[in-house]
Amino acid sequence: MKIPKYARYDLCIQKACEFLEEYNISSYPINVEQIIFKNHWGLTPYSILMKKFNCDRQTVIECLRSKDGYTQLDNDNYSIAYNDDPLLGDRKRFTLMHEIGHIYLNHLIDFDITLLHRGELSQEENKVLENEANAFARNVLVPVSLIQGLKDKAPENISAKFGISYYAANTRLDFYRKDYELTASIGLLQRMRNIYGKFYNKTTCTKCCSKFSLRYRKFCPICGSKNTLKRGDGTMNYKEHEINDQGFVKVCIRCENQEIVGNYCHICGSPTRNYCTDISLPFPSCNHSEPLPGNARYCPDCGAESLFYQKGLLADWETEKNSDTNQNIESKPKTRAKQLFTLDDELPFN
Repeated sequence: MKIPKYARYDLCIQKACEFLEEYNISSYPINVEQIIFKNHWGLTPYSILMKKFNCDRQTVIECLRSKDGYTQLDNDNYSIAYNDDPLLGDRKRFTLMHEIGHIYLNHLIDFDITLLHRGELSQEENKVLENEANAFARNVLVPVSLIQGLKDKAPENISAKFGISYYAANTRLDFYRKDYELTASIGLLQRMRNIYGKFYNKTTCTKCCSKFSLRYRKFCPICGSKNTLKRGDGTMNYKEHEINDQGFVKVCIRCENQEIVGNYCHICGSPTRNYCTDISLPFPSCNHSEPLPGNARYCPDCGAESLFYQKGLLADWETEKNSDTNQNIESKPKTRAKQLFTLDDELPFN
């Protein structure tokens, strides 16, 4: 497959949206290193390469042909090297997301020439791939919907809130209108607004430490407690059964049937949408008629049990929390992602 003549900005925004949804990102600045480790990709700063090959930073830059970062694909394993020079300031987060952009956009798979090295790309080809990775990075690190919701759009504020350099913040603002219009033209504006909702409505419970995104904050949907909710990030992820846009689970919780065609599974009879049980009473007092999240034990409006919890499809929150805590204590710390170029005797592309 040939490298396109022009950057595919619509694809970049689509992939950025998919990335934000896949990793369920609701907190900023984004912890990019955590995403890299989760995928078991290699991550090596230039300073480690300097020590390994007994050379200075400029030599590493010249060998990798990049002053910022470099991504390598070896036997289906990705590895990222990045310039950790303290003089570069806050560029690390954008650099790493830029390199993830190359991975997420399949640059090293779709275009055979990039399996070798950037030195074999023409200046025009390299510019196309770099522009695409930049577009992906800015739309992940600073989504258009979050900029739209900011009262203070000064580059200093964007730099501080999203953990990017002042230069990157300025560039992000330069492309904001273009990216916004393109997001709208390809029908992704509502999905991007949902991402904003996750950020704006993020809530935690001081009792069960859950974290979720809800407009209603009367009762905790996990433990049912009242007056224990506050805005911010929680520390406990309670297992959430994936639901579609209509509120139906994608797979039956009890029998794992994947053909969901109604409010109840036609195989085992289990409910396939989670609701507040109060609304099924002869004289309901709750007005929350929308489906609840896949892990909600209680209605956030009235505190009544959810249908999933009432039918035994969800474990008691304390049981799940204790199980998760014990599992974390017993499990050994995982080795961080392998380093880059550990098997080579020489720096690549010398």
